[in-house]
Amino acid sequence: MRKIILLVFCSLIFVQNVIADEHKEIQFIYINGSNNNDVKMKTWFFEGVYKLHSRMYDSFSSSDFIYKNLLKNGEYNISSSPEIFFWGDRSNKEIQALNSDLSFTKVFSPRLAQTVRTLLAHYLHDAIWVSHYRNMHPVVEDLHKQVMENYRNKKSVILFGYSAGAFVTYEYMFNKLADINVFEFYNYTNVDESLVDFVKSNPQNDTCIDALIDSGLVIYSADGKLIPNNNIQSFKDSYLKLDEYTCTSCIPQGALKGIINFASPLVLFYSDISNPNYPLTYYNKLLYKYILENDIFWLTVNYADDPLGFPTTKNLSYNDLKNIIDIQIHPQNGFLYSKSDVKSRKTFIRSHTSYWATAKKFSKAVVDAYEEGFNLYNICNKKEP
Repeated sequence: MRKIILLVFCSLIFVQNVIADEHKEIQFIYINGSNNNDVKMKTWFFEGVYKLHSRMYDSFSSSDFIYKNLLKNGEYNISSSPEIFFWGDRSNKEIQALNSDLSFTKVFSPRLAQTVRTLLAHYLHDAIWVSHYRNMHPVVEDLHKQVMENYRNKKSVILFGYSAGAFVTYEYMFNKLADINVFEFYNYTNVDESLVDFVKSNPQNDTCIDALIDSGLVIYSADGKLIPNNNIQSFKDSYLKLDEYTCTSCIPQGALKGIINFASPLVLFYSDISNPNYPLTYYNKLLYKYILENDIFWLTVNYADDPLGFPTTKNLSYNDLKNIIDIQIHPQNGFLYSKSDVKSRKTFIRSHTSYWATAKKFSKAVVDAYEEGFNLYNICNKKEP
């Protein structure tokens, strides 16, 4: 019965995707960062989003380049209303304990040191908290529900990750994009040869990391590795249901149009993105390949004077990235691009929170980043050297 229900659900998603071709809408979803634990900061974020989205909508809607390339000459349109995915109140118990500790240190600590300690604690706490898998996983799952709800309502999404919200967008793509060819994955993974033969004889659709975990085919270890299930009978039973898990655990093709991270300290916490010796680099390569081949963009836009805004990577041409990934790629207008050359004209202390107050300037920078990144990958750099 469960299998029948899942097959019907997947069929409905497919039908709705076909119907969605009659009217395509792109929904912007804004994701908060650190230090949004109390009512005051939550209100600050929500009010900032509505102010920013008004400018972002105008900048995207008035750009001929966006109209031609992102909106496919009017095939898509952008929703005039924003959505918010808010996770800032999930660490309240830990924050209360932190405040108690800070109250204790206030007794003997010099005022300046206590002020700096308090600022750092509140800015960094949630960033560290959400970067742990046990905390990140339920956040990603809830975001997936919101993305799927939009998809069922005939909407694709663009995710805006503010500050530590960039961790959420990255983990969402990393775990939910169906970028894994199952046979190639088990050829790469150390499993019994008979299981590789079984996979080859029973092909399944491309899948994502979360589907592999949810199905019981792998477990995610404490040191960030995917450990395969080597129990032969258990593996076979789970493997034959993998398509069902892919349907519910992975992002459907076309549901995600792009990621825009801003004020992003991502590489400060996820240095493995550029570390070739880290085991998950293999999965990052698959992530980049999927982005390029499925018309998805990944932008990082920071103000030049934002001390917590780090470029995700050096901007590379298509051929540069292809050589680094060392996997055959058939690009379809996807790209990755970082832009951090626009000044907020605020003090460095205020620049990290100035994106809302300078919404017009920032929204223009995002549109410029899209055009620059698109051109870098899709005009100048597809020719073989």
